[in-house]
Amino acid sequence: MEAQTLFPDRIGELPQALLPMRERLLANLVMIAQIPAPTGEESERVQFLLDRFAEAGLTDDAADEAGNAVGVLRGRTSRRTILLVSHLDTIIPASQDHNVTVKADRIFAPAVGDNAMGAAIVSLLPAVLEHLGIRLDSDLLLVGSTHSLGRGNHAGFRFFLDHLPQRVDCGICVEGMQLGRLNFFSIGTARADVTCTVRQLSEPSRSYGSESALVVLNHIINRILAIATPSRPYTVIRMGKMRAGVSYDVEPDQAELGLEIVSHSDEMIERICGEINDITVEMTARHAVDAELDVFFSTKAGGIPFAHALVKGVVEVMRRLEIEPDQGHSPSELSEMIARNIPAVTLGITRGRRSSRRQPDHVVIEPILTGVAQLIGVILAVDQGVCDEP
Repeated sequence: MEAQTLFPDRIGELPQALLPMRERLLANLVMIAQIPAPTGEESERVQFLLDRFAEAGLTDDAADEAGNAVGVLRGRTSRRTILLVSHLDTIIPASQDHNVTVKADRIFAPAVGDNAMGAAIVSLLPAVLEHLGIRLDSDLLLVGSTHSLGRGNHAGFRFFLDHLPQRVDCGICVEGMQLGRLNFFSIGTARADVTCTVRQLSEPSRSYGSESALVVLNHIINRILAIATPSRPYTVIRMGKMRAGVSYDVEPDQAELGLEIVSHSDEMIERICGEINDITVEMTARHAVDAELDVFFSTKAGGIPFAHALVKGVVEVMRRLEIEPDQGHSPSELSEMIARNIPAVTLGITRGRRSSRRQPDHVVIEPILTGVAQLIGVILAVDQGVCDEP
């Protein structure tokens, strides 16, 4: 296929043209989903991507100093550089069973949609382009990033961007779910743990006296709930998890609260973090405990407008493939590119569901080729200058 004839008129033909690649794509997904990759332990997945890059004939494939898998598919003119990134780590511990179950319509595996699916597509993209006979003018910079989730705080990708081998004109974050996902702005986010530990005192304290860590944490929660959050700029404090205690008849000496602050204003997040820190300092003074706030993950607010040519190009590709855009926001490597003024979007490949009490993680097979076609369509749009800002 001639790349120039594909965008935009023949984008709708791509899913059918990708049918011969279907089994290879699914096999690739199954193999990578079976590799445990908790944050900080992604080396086997890194090697998996590098092996796929080498098979595709990429000469610049290597792991960088932060452990990211990096490959470069050189274009005919190298006029532009398009960066595709997919995080390799998961929240699943290596000790958990990583067996994959393939059924007629879906694939079940731990973290299969977040983000084995995205990593599988990035690893095989050079082979997909070769199958379609597409030769880009632009360089395609492919990255499997490490240390992204939780306390990793995108450290691997941040290192890569701080040591870019070449100028980047456009970025695409590839996520497994959901098809139609179109993130082009990043909401400010801070994730933190509040820990409360009862002190072991050798002599009486001048504070109110030792209490259950859970009781003191409850005081802290009540104070956090009283913090004023404006509707404009949009600001929310979410308390997502709490851990304390080992038995019904023993008061816990340690308790932990996990929370998230999201806002369209970085200043608002900074202010709320300061207020929560003040609360923990006060509770430490009032009670015989050590209360601390640990902010371990943060992203800045920002992005490109809907009127940006890149967003318009993505929407046109989605329209041609009959994909309904879902313009939302959620933390991803997108925020790191936005912070460096690189126009970027986050796209999803297929539909699926993260694990719940009743169902394990799964992705749906049927939409995958449409999701891959979407990704190729956006790459072609950027390659042909459709997404250049005037």
